[in-house]
Amino acid sequence: MEPDERLYLRVTLRDVEPEIWREFEIDGQMTIRQLHMAIQVMLGWRETHRHETFEGLPLTEDLTPRPPLRWGQPSSDDPEILDEDEWTILGALEESPLAYIYDFGDTWHHLVEINHEMTPIAEAPPVLLRAGRNRGPWEDSGGAEGYQEKCAIWADPDHPEHDEIRQWVADTVGPWAPADPTFFDPPSIQAELNLLFNPSGSGVHPYDMSGLVKADELRPPGDVDLESPIVAFAGTLPPAIRSELRQHLYRTGVLAPTDLDDATAERLIRPFAWLVDAVGAGGIDLTSAGWLPPDVVLDGMTALGWIEDWIGKGNREDLTPPIANLRETAQRLGLVRVQKGRLLLGAEARKALGHPRRLLRLVARGLYRKLQDAEVDAAVLLFLSLADGTPADERWRAIAFGLTMAGWQHPSGEFDRDDIASVAGRTEDLLRVLFGWRERLTREGSADIALFAREALR
Repeated sequence: MEPDERLYLRVTLRDVEPEIWREFEIDGQMTIRQLHMAIQVMLGWRETHRHETFEGLPLTEDLTPRPPLRWGQPSSDDPEILDEDEWTILGALEESPLAYIYDFGDTWHHLVEINHEMTPIAEAPPVLLRAGRNRGPWEDSGGAEGYQEKCAIWADPDHPEHDEIRQWVADTVGPWAPADPTFFDPPSIQAELNLLFNPSGSGVHPYDMSGLVKADELRPPGDVDLESPIVAFAGTLPPAIRSELRQHLYRTGVLAPTDLDDATAERLIRPFAWLVDAVGAGGIDLTSAGWLPPDVVLDGMTALGWIEDWIGKGNREDLTPPIANLRETAQRLGLVRVQKGRLLLGAEARKALGHPRRLLRLVARGLYRKLQDAEVDAAVLLFLSLADGTPADERWRAIAFGLTMAGWQHPSGEFDRDDIASVAGRTEDLLRVLFGWRERLTREGSADIALFAREALR
């Protein structure tokens, strides 16, 4: 690129205090549409509304003077609009600043002008964020006036509408984008710009739709790959929401390699590790009624520390739900199977004997087996909420948001707490088996639950 084709721009959201702005470099030969895409990323807009770019300053309230040139998506209903894919930024900025307007309901006016004080940076990417302040407004917040009013109420705990506005913001923003109006995260924004405008140089795997999987030569051991559940889920999201999820995952470190040792891995899956060891390579003869022998049941209740709170002998599987649930769940995960009156290890579980980390991976991937598609997405979202520290009372909202963004719809409208309890129920049952059969998962997750959740996302 020639030096004189590099543009140094400032985009300012008009009529909003405190001021929201970004300064950035961009290849002047990129199109007006690409400028629109860059502004969406830098301001955190979700691209759910119409937009247009105008030559000159924004329209006044009485719609005069009318800018001579307008760019957007061509429409037979509006023959005066120019194709934003056919004009370069350099050509459009030749005569005057640009006015970029997003959401014709809230009417967010952005002034885009050349910043003559910026100095070039060598070997810069196609779009380089240089500076900025404050997050973009919450979508659908009522334009500049409505947004500022909501910000004031959001920050004032004594305001009578404070709780209502806080909940509205939480529901609108969702669990993955910080709601604080002062939030600004340049590294995450730049990573998104790199992924959007320079995918081959961003270090992301060429066949990955999620933007989470690194190229083979860059991916360290234990990093997410194309088969990871969180990768598959992220690939189903709209681009702007996927971007929010990516930034959330990077900020929280949820996907950082865990590098577990054998002792930790075995502790995380202790009930399954006990059962696999108990079955062993030779298998176990079941009783004539198809239950585990009493001595095996009692050994499990004792070894796992469940006998201490148990009323009864704890040696009959049909009368001992903790062991019965453990065996049933292990069969669903493919760890064990019944054949001709014997309980045997599955092929992969047999290979994992004596290898706790391998068994952990087998459990983590196996827990999605035999789940319906909506249950799989709910499981991913449940594990994400456990891994990132979402408060217990807010987990169902986080799952509901994610399901909605992934395209799931409830016949009556929005998902409620009971809906989420139902669709995530089988995954919660597995967690109860792992971390205490009486655990209702209504308290804050323990460190082990969060660690297992991270493994389950991978």
